[in-house]
Amino acid sequence: MSDIKKLDQDNYVTVQEQYAVINEGTGYAIINIETKQIIARNISSFLDCVKTLEYMVGKGESLNPMPSQNQPKHQIPNFNVREDVQQLIEIYAPTTVKVEKKTNVEGSRYKCYDSSGNCLGRVKGKLGSRYWQDTAGNTYYLNE
Repeated sequence: MSDIKKLDQDNYVTVQEQYAVINEGTGYAIINIETKQIIARNISSFLDCVKTLEYMVGKGESLNPMPSQNQPKHQIPNFNVREDVQQLIEIYAPTTVKVEKKTNVEGSRYKCYDSSGNCLGRVKGKLGSRYWQDTAGNTYYLNE
């Protein structure tokens, strides 16, 4: 791999030519950086993903995007929550399939789960000051 570049505060990619390997949370994917198209996804091993990418690039073969590229990268369901909560979920937990809401004096807490039932993190705070808190306790606000 030629270098590692930081896309944003949560996504690191390994870049080779115009292709990159990214961690989607539930697996790895190969994307074309220029077109933002996903070439392959749900690859369980980072090493398998990198080897596949190196093989394809080394052979000079073109990597064709997955057939459903006219759809967004992640199909995020609408969880019938406020817009700011939905945005935080889409940004920080795009693999969410279930949201549990709890309310107290300090505001609402929305706990997000993936398809395996694992907690991905929480949206906390009051309207106007909501933030994402991952399972490690790191917090991220919408404007960061």
